[in-house]
Amino acid sequence: MPRRVLLLCLSFLCLQAGPLHFQKAGQGPGVLLIHGFGGNKEVWAGVAAELAQDHTVLSVDLPGSGGTPGPAVVEGRADFGALAKDLAALVRKEGLAPCLVVGHSMGGPIAARTVLVDAGAFRGLILVDSFLSALPAAFMEPTISGLESNAPAALSAFMSHVSAGPTQNQRVVAEALRVPIAALQAYLRALTRDPIDGRQAQLRLPVLQLAAGRREADPAREAAALAQFGFKGLPAFRAIHFPRARHWIMWDAPESFLVALRAFEAGLGR
Repeated sequence: MPRRVLLLCLSFLCLQAGPLHFQKAGQGPGVLLIHGFGGNKEVWAGVAAELAQDHTVLSVDLPGSGGTPGPAVVEGRADFGALAKDLAALVRKEGLAPCLVVGHSMGGPIAARTVLVDAGAFRGLILVDSFLSALPAAFMEPTISGLESNAPAALSAFMSHVSAGPTQNQRVVAEALRVPIAALQAYLRALTRDPIDGRQAQLRLPVLQLAAGRREADPAREAAALAQFGFKGLPAFRAIHFPRARHWIMWDAPESFLVALRAFEAGLGR
């Protein structure tokens, strides 16, 4: 192993800041990585190691995952507002501001909410196959109730819609089963409400969506899809599609993921 890579591996630190457990590595412009539903900071391991060669990378465990205690809950729903405040405070405390924030899936609306808490702490927002709108309660409810009776089966069915085959599905289900059932349910309930309260116009920083699958050939259908997922009204938004990737783009196409991230960052200036 090259000496630089060895030193880089040794530079990873697992730390606790208030309620959030996180890993910090590298030196350079800041990048905050926020995982999605049922995941933990390790979903970023491969791309985080690459980024840490010239960035300061902060990978967090959301409440209920990894080493972080379960989320604050209001009326049965995870409190994204409280979580966003904790994340914004962490960025300031660790000296990353202004940084790039990257959110996968559920981590996308959480990242957007964090920007709304402290816009000055962030330079750009990357959403990885994500959304900024409420998800249908009718779609979520079978999984929420199924978690009570047969969590492995409920999670397997839920994740199979977006995973790249049985092996990947087994991997993400195994990780999700490490999260308390009550926390999983609280997150799913939270996603049935508008995660950013219709405040798209207040997200004035550049926003990039990395989308799995092909772009809609019909411009009207593409515009309708963007509106459905809450991207209409963003002042500075664009999307890049990954035709051969599924939901975990950073696993399915890590090289292309990093190229897209670095190109977006270069456009922001340093």
